[in-house]
Amino acid sequence: MHSLLGYSWAEIASILAVISVLFSGTYWLIRHGAKVLNNAITAGTYPLRQQSQKLTNTIKRLNKNFEEEHEKLQRLEQEVEQ
Repeated sequence: MHSLLGYSWAEIASILAVISVLFSGTYWLIRHGAKVLNNAITAGTYPLRQQSQKLTNTIKRLNKNFEEEHEKLQRLEQEVEQ
């Protein structure tokens, strides 16, 4: 048997080679596109991430200040009770 589905083995090998090149090219395009998109998203959200970090730090400082004021208030209450 020198053929499969009417194609010779050389033609089948050529078809498979073309198909594999097409699939590998498509795979590369998808991966490259995903990297470019990811980089664009990262660059686009950088200012938002910076603002979010600033807000988080401010909230932490505010909570620390509230805790300090609460401790001062408790000490003052104890002094008043005595």
